[in-house]
Amino acid sequence: MPTHAQEKETPNKVSNDLLRKTHPSSDVDVETTPAAIQDKLKEPPFRRTIFHLLGHSPGLFPHLMGVIGGCFDGKTRKIPLYDWHLIVLRTTTTMGAMYAYDVKIRVTEIHEMPRAKIDAMGCSAEDVRNGTGPWTERDRLILRVVDEQLADYTNDPQTIKDALRVLSVEDLVEILMIMGTYALIARVIRALEANNDAEIPGLKDMLDEAAPSEK
Repeated sequence: MPTHAQEKETPNKVSNDLLRKTHPSSDVDVETTPAAIQDKLKEPPFRRTIFHLLGHSPGLFPHLMGVIGGCFDGKTRKIPLYDWHLIVLRTTTTMGAMYAYDVKIRVTEIHEMPRAKIDAMGCSAEDVRNGTGPWTERDRLILRVVDEQLADYTNDPQTIKDALRVLSVEDLVEILMIMGTYALIARVIRALEANNDAEIPGLKDMLDEAAPSEK
């Protein structure tokens, strides 16, 4: 089953990305926005442009931040750290959401995701199915689930059966929820052309403090 990953350029090939522009919507005004939004914007130890953009939805933003925060928290998220990175990088690569990819790649490099996997993130769905590339069996099953969802919004019954031979039901549901959450974020990024974030000094220490059990 072909996916958009076969048709889009990978982030490694994109040098003059048209998505890296100033978004037409201004960041939410932290001083005047409701207290619940202010509190959520202050929770991350660093500023992310996308959060200040999503804050324009005052009713939904706090709940979305709860899901995103759960992904970062190794005590809340059930699947391993590298599964989470794999899902997000594949989703943002396939959808062409360069802002989200750039944000995530800094984190994956700090967590020492193998460079061969990062470089292969834009491979085709056919390569994943045929055994090409640096992927483990678990990686390939996760990538198949993500690729099919992004292509057709569903999965082949055989893919689900294959996945459940390696993954638990809880793993699989969480994978689908994480993919859907970051696909939502990618769509907002592309539609409103979110700005890149500045480099964050001390990011590694912040991540280690946020998830000490996953160092």
